[in-house]
Amino acid sequence: MISKANAETAIRKVFPNSRISAIKRFKKGLVNESYSVSISSPKKELVLRIYPKEGWKVEKEAYLYNLIKEKTNVPVPAVYNIDTSKSIINKPYALLSKIEGKELPLSKTLVKEAGSCLAKLHSIKFGSFGWIINNQIKPKFKTWPGFILYDLNYKIKRTKMPGQLAAKIKKYVKINQFLLNIKTKPCLLHKDYHKSHILVKDGRISGIIDFEWSIAGHNEMDIVKSLLWMFNRNKELEKIFLDGYKKYGAISDKFNERRRLYELITYLSALNFAYELKNKRWYDYNLKRIKEALSTWQT
Repeated sequence: MISKANAETAIRKVFPNSRISAIKRFKKGLVNESYSVSISSPKKELVLRIYPKEGWKVEKEAYLYNLIKEKTNVPVPAVYNIDTSKSIINKPYALLSKIEGKELPLSKTLVKEAGSCLAKLHSIKFGSFGWIINNQIKPKFKTWPGFILYDLNYKIKRTKMPGQLAAKIKKYVKINQFLLNIKTKPCLLHKDYHKSHILVKDGRISGIIDFEWSIAGHNEMDIVKSLLWMFNRNKELEKIFLDGYKKYGAISDKFNERRRLYELITYLSALNFAYELKNKRWYDYNLKRIKEALSTWQT
């Protein structure tokens, strides 16, 4: 828990005459600490977001928020300051504008708008596929299969899963590798586009937040993950979301064929995240889903 004094010192780097009138930690957030902060002189609502270790993550989110503001009309927080020095707060932090709103309710109009916002994010293109570190793609890959195989092997090795299961995953991906041969350019993937990161106020989407896991990749992977986490196989809501997406973006005729492969990769990413957090319940859940996926989809 951050002290009010340290928070005030950090905020005064941007707003020298300010005073904190209220500060409260957001309940959600598995990795980062985020605080809602009200200040006077000037009167503003802010978010102080504190990252546990890596300074590159705060630099990455600041870079992406500014890029999205420059390239699209998708609402995202304004970045007032970032600090990786650990001189005021003992961890890297970002000071952002607070976007008012509640998490996305699954109404037809808003689900469709959420699809459109995702397509607009995907309109941001990059020169290479890969992870986004600070403000760069690193490591860079010319092809989507090249990156996916690199990422896959990294996560399999890191999670220390049983060797037989790892072999099955690699075999399945190899059999279906032709589905990764895409012609589209690398685009910005949110990689965690679900209800709690889509804020709504007065019947409209007021903001998209949390780009910590973003990569440069294939748009359809982002779509698959959103469908998987948001709609629980509700075909009507999926169609509405995809209709909203198609207003500004394109989906290939191989989407349904790729969907199974991308779901498997999504479960593997979630397994890796659970391993990192030492969350056994979440790890076991995703391990189970991977095994189910392989037994259902194996060819």
